[in-house]
Amino acid sequence: MSNKFLHRRYVATLLSVGIILVVWQILAMVIHSPLILPLPRETLEVLIQDMGKSLFWQHVGATACRSLIAFGISVVVGTILGAAAGASDSVHNLLDFPLAMMRATPVVSFILLALFWFGSSIVPIFVAMVMSLPVMISAVESGIKNTDKDLIACCRVYGFSTGKMLYHLYFPSCKPHFFAGSLAAFGLSWKVVAAAEVISLPYRSAGTLLQNAKVHLETAHVFAITMVLVILSFILESLFSFILHRRGLLTGGKAAK
Repeated sequence: MSNKFLHRRYVATLLSVGIILVVWQILAMVIHSPLILPLPRETLEVLIQDMGKSLFWQHVGATACRSLIAFGISVVVGTILGAAAGASDSVHNLLDFPLAMMRATPVVSFILLALFWFGSSIVPIFVAMVMSLPVMISAVESGIKNTDKDLIACCRVYGFSTGKMLYHLYFPSCKPHFFAGSLAAFGLSWKVVAAAEVISLPYRSAGTLLQNAKVHLETAHVFAITMVLVILSFILESLFSFILHRRGLLTGGKAAK
Protein backbone atom coordinates (compact mmCIF):
# COMPACT_ATOMS: atom_id res chain seq x y z
CA MET A 1 0.00 0.00 0.00
CA SER A 2 1.31 3.43 -0.90
CA ASN A 3 2.14 6.04 1.76
CA LYS A 4 -0.53 8.32 0.28
CA PHE A 5 -3.17 5.64 0.68
CA LEU A 6 -2.10 4.92 4.27
CA HIS A 7 -2.15 8.63 5.10
CA ARG A 8 -5.69 9.01 3.80
CA ARG A 9 -6.78 5.94 5.71
CA TYR A 10 -5.30 7.21 8.99
CA VAL A 11 -6.90 10.63 8.51
CA ALA A 12 -10.28 9.04 7.79
CA THR A 13 -9.95 6.81 10.88
CA LEU A 14 -9.07 9.73 13.14
CA LEU A 15 -11.95 11.78 11.71
CA SER A 16 -14.37 8.92 12.38
CA VAL A 17 -13.14 8.60 15.97
CA GLY A 18 -13.50 12.35 16.47
CA ILE A 19 -17.07 12.34 15.17
CA ILE A 20 -17.99 9.41 17.42
CA LEU A 21 -16.56 11.18 20.49
CA VAL A 22 -18.40 14.42 19.69
CA VAL A 23 -21.72 12.61 19.21
CA TRP A 24 -21.10 10.60 22.39
CA GLN A 25 -20.37 13.80 24.37
CA ILE A 26 -23.50 15.53 23.08
CA LEU A 27 -25.77 12.55 23.78
CA ALA A 28 -24.33 12.08 27.27
CA MET A 29 -24.93 15.75 28.07
CA VAL A 30 -28.49 15.59 26.75
CA ILE A 31 -29.36 12.36 28.61
CA HIS A 32 -27.53 13.56 31.72
CA SER A 33 -27.47 10.14 33.36
CA PRO A 34 -24.16 8.29 33.92
CA LEU A 35 -26.12 5.09 34.48
CA ILE A 36 -27.46 5.20 30.91
CA LEU A 37 -24.59 6.94 29.09
CA PRO A 38 -21.48 8.19 30.93
CA LEU A 39 -19.44 11.08 29.59
CA PRO A 40 -16.32 10.21 27.56
CA ARG A 41 -14.20 11.84 30.27
CA GLU A 42 -15.72 9.63 32.98
CA THR A 43 -15.15 6.54 30.86
CA LEU A 44 -11.54 7.56 30.20
CA GLU A 45 -10.91 7.99 33.93
CA VAL A 46 -12.26 4.49 34.63
CA LEU A 47 -10.26 3.11 31.71
CA ILE A 48 -7.01 4.56 33.07
CA GLN A 49 -7.75 3.12 36.52
CA ASP A 50 -8.46 -0.34 35.07
CA MET A 51 -5.37 -0.31 32.85
CA GLY A 52 -3.23 0.32 35.93
CA LYS A 53 -4.32 -2.99 37.49
CA SER A 54 -2.45 -6.20 36.67
CA LEU A 55 -5.59 -8.26 37.29
CA PHE A 56 -7.38 -6.37 34.52
CA TRP A 57 -4.71 -7.37 31.98
CA GLN A 58 -4.85 -10.96 33.20
CA HIS A 59 -8.53 -11.02 32.28
CA VAL A 60 -7.93 -9.39 28.89
CA GLY A 61 -4.94 -11.66 28.22
CA ALA A 62 -7.04 -14.75 28.93
CA THR A 63 -9.61 -13.56 26.38
CA ALA A 64 -6.86 -12.94 23.83
CA CYS A 65 -5.43 -16.44 24.40
CA ARG A 66 -8.83 -18.06 23.90
CA SER A 67 -9.33 -16.06 20.70
CA LEU A 68 -5.97 -17.16 19.31
CA ILE A 69 -6.59 -20.81 20.22
CA ALA A 70 -10.04 -20.78 18.57
CA PHE A 71 -8.58 -19.02 15.52
CA GLY A 72 -5.75 -21.55 15.24
CA ILE A 73 -8.09 -24.54 15.46
CA SER A 74 -10.49 -23.08 12.89
CA VAL A 75 -7.62 -22.39 10.48
CA VAL A 76 -6.20 -25.92 10.72
CA VAL A 77 -9.52 -27.78 10.61
CA GLY A 78 -11.03 -25.37 8.07
CA THR A 79 -8.05 -25.74 5.72
CA ILE A 80 -8.23 -29.53 5.79
CA LEU A 81 -12.00 -29.69 5.27
CA GLY A 82 -11.96 -26.86 2.72
CA ALA A 83 -9.28 -28.57 0.65
CA ALA A 84 -11.22 -31.82 0.76
CA ALA A 85 -14.46 -30.06 -0.24
CA GLY A 86 -12.71 -28.25 -3.09
CA ALA A 87 -11.17 -31.45 -4.41
CA SER A 88 -14.25 -33.65 -4.06
CA ASP A 89 -17.88 -32.88 -4.87
CA SER A 90 -18.91 -35.70 -2.52
CA VAL A 91 -17.19 -34.03 0.42
CA HIS A 92 -18.69 -30.68 -0.61
CA ASN A 93 -22.20 -32.18 -0.64
CA LEU A 94 -21.53 -33.87 2.71
CA LEU A 95 -20.46 -30.60 4.35
CA ASP A 96 -22.98 -28.34 2.65
CA PHE A 97 -25.91 -28.88 5.02
CA PRO A 98 -23.90 -28.84 8.30
CA LEU A 99 -22.19 -25.60 7.24
CA ALA A 100 -25.53 -24.04 6.33
CA MET A 101 -26.85 -24.99 9.77
CA MET A 102 -23.78 -23.52 11.49
CA ARG A 103 -24.20 -20.24 9.60
CA ALA A 104 -27.93 -20.03 10.38
CA THR A 105 -27.78 -20.94 14.07
CA PRO A 106 -27.62 -17.92 16.45
CA VAL A 107 -24.38 -17.61 18.40
CA VAL A 108 -26.24 -17.62 21.71
CA SER A 109 -27.72 -21.06 20.90
CA PHE A 110 -24.25 -22.53 20.48
CA ILE A 111 -23.15 -20.88 23.72
CA LEU A 112 -26.05 -22.29 25.73
CA LEU A 113 -25.59 -25.77 24.26
CA ALA A 114 -21.84 -25.71 24.87
CA LEU A 115 -22.47 -24.90 28.55
CA PHE A 116 -23.94 -28.41 28.89
CA TRP A 117 -20.91 -30.02 27.25
CA PHE A 118 -17.81 -28.11 28.39
CA GLY A 119 -16.34 -26.14 31.26
CA SER A 120 -16.77 -22.38 31.30
CA SER A 121 -13.22 -21.76 30.02
CA ILE A 122 -13.66 -24.05 27.00
CA VAL A 123 -17.08 -22.78 25.92
CA PRO A 124 -15.79 -19.52 24.30
CA ILE A 125 -13.09 -21.43 22.38
CA PHE A 126 -15.54 -24.02 21.10
CA VAL A 127 -18.18 -21.49 20.04
CA ALA A 128 -15.66 -19.21 18.32
CA MET A 129 -14.18 -22.19 16.48
CA VAL A 130 -17.62 -23.32 15.32
CA MET A 131 -18.55 -19.85 14.07
CA SER A 132 -15.20 -19.30 12.29
CA LEU A 133 -15.01 -22.75 10.70
CA PRO A 134 -17.48 -22.09 7.84
CA VAL A 135 -15.50 -18.97 6.89
CA MET A 136 -12.24 -20.90 6.54
CA ILE A 137 -13.81 -23.89 4.80
CA SER A 138 -15.52 -21.68 2.22
CA ALA A 139 -12.35 -19.65 1.63
CA VAL A 140 -10.09 -22.65 1.03
CA GLU A 141 -12.70 -24.45 -1.05
CA SER A 142 -13.12 -21.35 -3.21
CA GLY A 143 -9.37 -21.20 -3.75
CA ILE A 144 -9.23 -24.83 -4.86
CA LYS A 145 -12.19 -24.53 -7.22
CA ASN A 146 -10.93 -21.26 -8.75
CA THR A 147 -7.63 -22.82 -9.80
CA ASP A 148 -7.11 -22.28 -13.53
CA LYS A 149 -8.45 -25.38 -15.34
CA ASP A 150 -6.07 -24.85 -18.26
CA LEU A 151 -3.10 -24.89 -15.91
CA ILE A 152 -4.39 -28.08 -14.31
CA ALA A 153 -4.66 -29.73 -17.73
CA CYS A 154 -1.17 -28.46 -18.65
CA CYS A 155 0.34 -29.92 -15.48
CA ARG A 156 -1.24 -33.29 -16.20
CA VAL A 157 0.02 -33.27 -19.78
CA TYR A 158 3.58 -32.69 -18.56
CA GLY A 159 3.23 -35.41 -15.96
CA PHE A 160 3.43 -33.30 -12.80
CA SER A 161 3.21 -35.36 -9.63
CA THR A 162 0.49 -34.64 -7.07
CA GLY A 163 3.07 -33.02 -4.81
CA LYS A 164 4.32 -30.70 -7.55
CA MET A 165 0.78 -29.73 -8.51
CA LEU A 166 -0.03 -28.91 -4.90
CA TYR A 167 3.11 -26.80 -4.44
CA HIS A 168 3.27 -25.04 -7.80
CA LEU A 169 -0.44 -24.76 -8.68
CA TYR A 170 -2.95 -25.23 -5.87
CA PHE A 171 -1.00 -23.48 -3.09
CA PRO A 172 -0.48 -20.23 -5.10
CA SER A 173 -4.12 -20.31 -6.22
CA CYS A 174 -5.44 -20.80 -2.67
CA LYS A 175 -3.10 -18.33 -1.00
CA PRO A 176 -5.16 -15.11 -1.41
CA HIS A 177 -8.40 -16.94 -0.54
CA PHE A 178 -6.80 -18.62 2.48
CA PHE A 179 -5.42 -15.39 3.95
CA ALA A 180 -8.60 -13.42 3.23
CA GLY A 181 -10.55 -16.11 5.08
CA SER A 182 -8.00 -16.10 7.90
CA LEU A 183 -8.37 -12.34 8.32
CA ALA A 184 -12.17 -12.65 8.53
CA ALA A 185 -11.96 -15.60 10.94
CA PHE A 186 -9.47 -13.72 13.13
CA GLY A 187 -11.83 -10.80 13.71
CA LEU A 188 -14.84 -13.07 14.17
CA SER A 189 -13.07 -15.25 16.75
CA TRP A 190 -12.29 -12.25 18.97
CA LYS A 191 -15.90 -11.00 19.00
CA VAL A 192 -17.46 -14.43 19.54
CA VAL A 193 -15.08 -15.31 22.39
CA ALA A 194 -15.95 -12.09 24.23
CA ALA A 195 -19.68 -12.69 23.73
CA ALA A 196 -19.45 -16.29 24.93
CA GLU A 197 -17.48 -15.25 28.02
CA VAL A 198 -20.25 -12.91 29.12
CA ILE A 199 -22.57 -15.93 29.38
CA SER A 200 -20.18 -18.72 30.41
CA LEU A 201 -18.27 -16.55 32.95
CA PRO A 202 -14.81 -18.15 33.01
CA TYR A 203 -12.63 -17.45 36.07
CA ARG A 204 -10.40 -15.11 34.03
CA SER A 205 -11.94 -13.27 31.07
CA ALA A 206 -12.90 -9.83 29.79
CA GLY A 207 -16.45 -11.15 29.39
CA THR A 208 -16.62 -11.87 33.11
CA LEU A 209 -15.51 -8.30 33.82
CA LEU A 210 -18.28 -7.02 31.54
CA GLN A 211 -20.90 -9.14 33.28
CA ASN A 212 -19.75 -8.08 36.76
CA ALA A 213 -19.79 -4.42 35.73
CA LYS A 214 -23.31 -4.81 34.35
CA VAL A 215 -24.58 -6.50 37.51
CA HIS A 216 -23.19 -3.66 39.64
CA LEU A 217 -24.63 -1.05 37.26
CA GLU A 218 -21.15 0.30 36.47
CA THR A 219 -21.89 1.59 32.99
CA ALA A 220 -18.59 3.44 32.70
CA HIS A 221 -16.73 0.19 33.41
CA VAL A 222 -18.72 -1.58 30.69
CA PHE A 223 -17.75 1.15 28.24
CA ALA A 224 -14.11 1.09 29.36
CA ILE A 225 -13.74 -2.70 29.02
CA THR A 226 -15.51 -2.62 25.66
CA MET A 227 -13.16 0.11 24.47
CA VAL A 228 -10.12 -2.00 25.37
CA LEU A 229 -11.52 -5.01 23.50
CA VAL A 230 -12.40 -2.91 20.46
CA ILE A 231 -9.02 -1.16 20.37
CA LEU A 232 -7.06 -4.40 20.77
CA SER A 233 -9.15 -6.12 18.13
CA PHE A 234 -8.69 -3.18 15.75
CA ILE A 235 -4.93 -3.05 16.31
CA LEU A 236 -4.38 -6.79 15.90
CA GLU A 237 -6.65 -7.09 12.87
CA SER A 238 -5.12 -4.01 11.23
CA LEU A 239 -1.61 -5.34 11.89
CA PHE A 240 -2.55 -8.72 10.44
CA SER A 241 -4.10 -7.05 7.39
CA PHE A 242 -1.08 -4.75 6.94
CA ILE A 243 1.34 -7.69 7.01
CA LEU A 244 -0.75 -9.66 4.52
CA HIS A 245 -1.02 -6.70 2.13
CA ARG A 246 2.66 -5.83 2.55
CA ARG A 247 3.63 -9.37 1.56
CA GLY A 248 1.10 -9.44 -1.28
CA LEU A 249 -0.81 -12.35 0.28
CA LEU A 250 -4.27 -10.89 -0.35
CA THR A 251 -3.75 -9.88 -3.94
CA GLY A 252 -2.56 -12.98 -5.68
CA GLY A 253 1.12 -12.32 -5.08
CA LYS A 254 1.29 -8.58 -5.86
CA ALA A 255 1.52 -5.99 -3.22
CA ALA A 256 -1.62 -3.95 -2.77
CA LYS A 257 -1.51 -0.52 -4.41
